[in-house]
Amino acid sequence: MQRSFLGLAVAAGLLAGGAAMAAGLGFLAETPISRFDKDDLKLMNGAVDRALTTAEVGTPVRWANDRTSSSGEVTAQREFQHAGRPCRELKVVNRHRRLEASGVYTLCREDGQWKLSQ
Repeated sequence: MQRSFLGLAVAAGLLAGGAAMAAGLGFLAETPISRFDKDDLKLMNGAVDRALTTAEVGTPVRWANDRTSSSGEVTAQREFQHAGRPCRELKVVNRHRRLEASGVYTLCREDGQWKLSQ
């Protein structure tokens, strides 16, 4: 199953507030992305886009919003082909004030879009 990474980031940001608690996703309530505003999400998604399309493997793409005390970096850890599609493994680190979270995600390009691969 694959999902658009941008859609996932936006969905996680929306769910991480009060709706997440009501939906049994309370574990998202204390994550940096739950505190991100639209500008933070735009900056983070821009960093993801650059890490997928132009950044060299191993080179972090950093972003920061001084107004909200949010920041992070996205690093392509490797690139490879899967079923004839270009893929990149990204390490994403996000911060908001004292909160920090990170994860590693594999995205592959399909039908002109980068999609999260499980």
